[in-house]
Amino acid sequence: MKKFCLIILTTATLLSVVVGLAAYAAMGQSPAEDQRSMYRSSDNYRDEMFINAMPVSLKMDSNMLATTVRFFMTSNRPPQPLTVHPITASDFNTSPADLQVVWLGHSSTILDIDGVRLLVDPVFDNASPVPFTVRRFQNAPIKRDELPEIHAVVISHDHYDHLEMKTIKALIAKTPLFIVPLGVSAHLIKWGCPADKIIELDWWESHTVNGVDVVATPTRHFSGRTLGTRNKTQWASFVFKGPRHRAFYSGDGGYDDRFKKIGERFGPFDLTMMESGAWNKDWPDVHMFPDESVKAHIELGGKHMLPVHWGAYDLAFHKWDDPIRKVTEHAATHGVALLTPRMGEKCIPGESRHEAWWEPQNLAQNTHD
Repeated sequence: MKKFCLIILTTATLLSVVVGLAAYAAMGQSPAEDQRSMYRSSDNYRDEMFINAMPVSLKMDSNMLATTVRFFMTSNRPPQPLTVHPITASDFNTSPADLQVVWLGHSSTILDIDGVRLLVDPVFDNASPVPFTVRRFQNAPIKRDELPEIHAVVISHDHYDHLEMKTIKALIAKTPLFIVPLGVSAHLIKWGCPADKIIELDWWESHTVNGVDVVATPTRHFSGRTLGTRNKTQWASFVFKGPRHRAFYSGDGGYDDRFKKIGERFGPFDLTMMESGAWNKDWPDVHMFPDESVKAHIELGGKHMLPVHWGAYDLAFHKWDDPIRKVTEHAATHGVALLTPRMGEKCIPGESRHEAWWEPQNLAQNTHD
């Protein structure tokens, strides 16, 4: 019996060490002094931290323990794995389309625009540093090693549901370029990405990829992969401006007047990919409510809106399908052309048509792939 208990204890200890090491590696690292010295010239950097243009209040900070306990004790997962449309690299044309988006779940997308293919905020498995704790509702529609050729990976900020170490490591060898906000390069470099493959952008700065301008634009959010690294790296939304088409990705962030400014400067947009989930009254400054997402789309001058930041992870206290139901309601009220593809479906703004696949009768009729 003692021998058996010793084996159990040893196994549990080894498992804890392995999990701890994996979590530590996934946390990444803060920017080094030579990087921080460059950031001090940014208008959005003060006292060794990045700041928002407007103040941000996080009520959950005042009772972090209660919020954390509630988060892990509350489940808002769907009653069954959601149907996805499985795809591989062979489902993509060798030459990227004029304008096409494939939603992979949550905020991960593959965007083709004017012959350039971009992979945005790719997270395939876990939205947490601790393995198996914040898992997807279902498998991603495509595996990492089945991704088509990508011209650049675009990262909006370093939260775990937007930046996944395992995915970045898998992409380093097959992706020529990573475009990130200031400071995020530190994580990528720790995970083995060569510095010359990374472009860091401050708000309103841009980098051109084969004729498409990728512009980092403001958002009202925060960053950090541990409590001690809050706001050590920047966060951003992105404009994708090609010769013929324009698209916008909101990243994460609460509503403010930036959408009007971005719309006036870069709009109108053929496509907007707008955060629509993980909202809560205790953090209204860092995530938009669905009605605000629709309002922001209109202010941007958007023609077609793809709701993102929902459908893959349980990251808030609302039901898993509240985001799409509420944003659909508000879009209908304001005459907004909404795109609602299943994960993995090719979506061409203005051409693709989709059913309300999240409705119980449609979920029941589908077979999970």
